[in-house]
Amino acid sequence: MSAPSLYARLLGPAFERLAPALQSIHDARTTKLYVGRCDIRGGDGWLARTIARIAGLPLARMDVPLEVTIDTHAATERWVRKFGAHRMQSRLAVRNQRLEERLGPLVLAFELAAEQERIVWTLHSARLAFLRLPLTWLLKCAASEAIDDGRYGFDVSAHVRGIGLIVHYRGWLVSHDG
Repeated sequence: MSAPSLYARLLGPAFERLAPALQSIHDARTTKLYVGRCDIRGGDGWLARTIARIAGLPLARMDVPLEVTIDTHAATERWVRKFGAHRMQSRLAVRNQRLEERLGPLVLAFELAAEQERIVWTLHSARLAFLRLPLTWLLKCAASEAIDDGRYGFDVSAHVRGIGLIVHYRGWLVSHDG
């Protein structure tokens, strides 16, 4: 029997009560491939675009084809997202009972809460390389996962105080068997 997935460890018994589409994308399989579509909005100012570029975030576009590969290695997951031709990679790990996501030099720690049809990510801390970023700088940096018309759906957004929207992307994914 394989070790429980990152999400199963963080969510405990609530993981087993999630809808099958949410459990599946977050199970302990070593490699998973998903395809879907998404809409991406980006910030207007040069500073918002610079922050997005540093984090490797996708550019604003509507109805973009999306491919997500999830590879599990030991206690981490590597998520490679291809928004059309744009590639965004992050590494997920459990640290201090939180889900930590590393996007290049940016590291975000989230608390996860589960309901039957939804997982909500709430930002707990952020750092750029070794520099801790005050959360008061972030108006909103959150994500949710839910069932969308029977499919896995996601909604991710980040806003920075004084700068505004950095990125907001939302869409859906289905398993791709290969």
